[in-house]
Amino acid sequence: MIIDWHAHVYPPELAKERRWGGASPLTIENLLEAHEKAGIERCVVSNTIHYLKDKTADESLAFLRRWNEYGAEIQQKYKDRVIVFTSTLPCGGAPFNKELERAITEYKLNGVLINSSHQHAYPDDDEAKPFFELVSSLGIPMMMHAPSVGYGEERMRDYRLASSVGRPFDECLSIARMIVRGVFERHANLKFVGCHLGGGICDVIGRMDYAYELGDQASGLGSYEPMLITKKPSEYLKTIHMDTVAYHPPAVMCAYQTVGAKQLLFGSDAPPLLPLLPRAKQIIEELPISEAERELIFSGNALRLLGRAG
Repeated sequence: MIIDWHAHVYPPELAKERRWGGASPLTIENLLEAHEKAGIERCVVSNTIHYLKDKTADESLAFLRRWNEYGAEIQQKYKDRVIVFTSTLPCGGAPFNKELERAITEYKLNGVLINSSHQHAYPDDDEAKPFFELVSSLGIPMMMHAPSVGYGEERMRDYRLASSVGRPFDECLSIARMIVRGVFERHANLKFVGCHLGGGICDVIGRMDYAYELGDQASGLGSYEPMLITKKPSEYLKTIHMDTVAYHPPAVMCAYQTVGAKQLLFGSDAPPLLPLLPRAKQIIEELPISEAERELIFSGNALRLLGRAG
């Protein structure tokens, strides 16, 4: 079995507003057709909520409620094909946490997507602590996606750099902050999945380790206070999961060598980028790893996180 951890759709009225080349790929019909052609049996369907970038809290909450209603509808209609996640704003406060809990307990959605930042708020902010407590108590997987653009937007407006470079930058920063600010220290059993190989966090984790380990010898790099972790950053990194959306086999192998096959989940990010779907699958098929490890990446790890035996 192959489970695609990373695919997006919108409710139909929203998909109509966001056309790519004249038509939107972000529909459940397009997703299922593309996955069937590619030989992918199941997929985790999420909504990246990029369109909330400039919305008020009340407007954002209304959009999330609509997504939860639609997500429950398609999950029931295509229950053998799709596994739907809700979305939320971790720093949104009690109303957003209440809607998240309702999506899981009443609508029976299976996990939650957050963005790595939203309106300058990051998941390691103190305002997000109730969110992490709720997610931990619910025992659901959470995936962290990139926002609509990363930091440095003014230098990334050309050549689609905001998407190809800026978004991973923001994911990497967000995971790094979650590590050093003690999120994974406080929530050791958090079922966390960083999209896009964690934005390249495996490339910089050695630098994070020496920033932590060298103490006063590295004081010229800046302060390391308050100390909120008890282990070097790479130890926390080994406990989190990442999806394989990178489209660069050496990057996937770097993550494999850093955290191991048990922490990787196959993903395509298609929709919206449907032409990439066969390539995403081929990369995993051709990795120089064992067949048992390939099976873990294609489905075993996803089934474990979702609490499904088969």
